[in-house]
Amino acid sequence: MVWAVGVTLLVVAWGVTKVTPGAELTEASFVTPATIGERALGSELALTIDEVVIASTVSDSRGWTAEGQWLIVDLQMSAQTTEEVTSLSTAILTVDGKMYQASERPQSLFLESLGADIVTTGSVAFELPAGADSQAATLRFAPKAGDVRLDSVIELSFDLGDLSHERSRELRPTVGGGL
Repeated sequence: MVWAVGVTLLVVAWGVTKVTPGAELTEASFVTPATIGERALGSELALTIDEVVIASTVSDSRGWTAEGQWLIVDLQMSAQTTEEVTSLSTAILTVDGKMYQASERPQSLFLESLGADIVTTGSVAFELPAGADSQAATLRFAPKAGDVRLDSVIELSFDLGDLSHERSRELRPTVGGGL
């Protein structure tokens, strides 16, 4: 009898470990799906993606220029509640399982401080690897840098092949803002 109860308890314990969610679920980000042209609201960030294009040459209003294959994202953003700590600290593009951070070289919205309910417009730019022009991609935006587990993330999924390709594109100047 004691052996039967012991084996039963072991089987029940094993079953509990199999149905208990792992860290990938219990620590996952709270994802808000985004659509081009529509406002997406996270816990600390309000964001509208106006346009996503690929360009061969990119420049900014200061005169910086670079050639290559660039993904340009035009945005409108604001902080939801406070401007003390809110900025666009995570801007990640994922293509074919590889993650690319927004470039810090041009003047852009990346790391820009945001005001509460004060709309800031501008762009972010990502350098694309060669041959990444017809693959599925995901953009992720969040106010917290690095580790976004258990945090709000705004996410847009799209196919790079569906985007318009431009020979040259100037990033939208950063207008509005916070601190």
